[in-house]
Amino acid sequence: MNLQGKTALITGGGGGIGGGLAQAFAEKGMRLVLADIDMAHAREQAAQFGDDAIAVALDVTSLESWAAAKAVARERFGQVDVLCNNAGVSQPRAPLDQVPPDVFARVMAINVTGVYNGLVTFAGDMRERRSGHIVNTSSMNGLIPFGTFAAYSGSKFAVTAMSEALRDELAPFGVGVSILFPGLTRSRMSLGDADAGFIPREVIEAGMMEPVWLGRAVVRAIEENNLYIVSHPEHRAHVEQRLRHVLAAFGEPAQPGYRGHTRGGPVAT
Repeated sequence: MNLQGKTALITGGGGGIGGGLAQAFAEKGMRLVLADIDMAHAREQAAQFGDDAIAVALDVTSLESWAAAKAVARERFGQVDVLCNNAGVSQPRAPLDQVPPDVFARVMAINVTGVYNGLVTFAGDMRERRSGHIVNTSSMNGLIPFGTFAAYSGSKFAVTAMSEALRDELAPFGVGVSILFPGLTRSRMSLGDADAGFIPREVIEAGMMEPVWLGRAVVRAIEENNLYIVSHPEHRAHVEQRLRHVLAAFGEPAQPGYRGHTRGGPVAT
């Protein structure tokens, strides 16, 4: 996709990775709809880009809020060509059975249902136009789960799976889908985790990537219609280890003589 003159709507657009996406898109001459539940942050970001950007209030958990944001975007810039479902929240580190129900529900509502709501709002238009691109922000935790972060990892694995299936669904209509798998990146969420003691401050300071570089990687993925965007390659060995364990579990069928289902992809159990 040629991004010049196109319009992108970015959730969580008030800073962090959303701000990096905005900067990278602006470098390509795009118009920006920076959607955030915190309008002060969204307005601060939008002000950097002049008349080519607007701030929009958005609660990603509400389809009504999505509809209102879409109407504002359409009135100002017309159709949305690129949707970035980027808004997300973290969680306090805790064993899964000790995560309070309200915390678990909030993580799933924002990180999973928020992405679904964005797709419901914009994917149909893109399908009808036979053009557009959707970028869903997962996480390295959407490829490598670890203890005491299970709720967040579960939400990001859900984003990964939904995005891979969505790409298959939309490809016949000329609509692209990409998944961003960021590692440690400068954002309010990462800095908040450090302030709360979830991540040691020295780890934050030593390993934090500037968000504009993630934005530029996303730009390349949209232009080339790539599915996966991995910004932090230092995690490759951990991903390989996990996949080796998965592949090692494939052996003889549980039922002797079972010949398997080979057409049309996996079947739900």
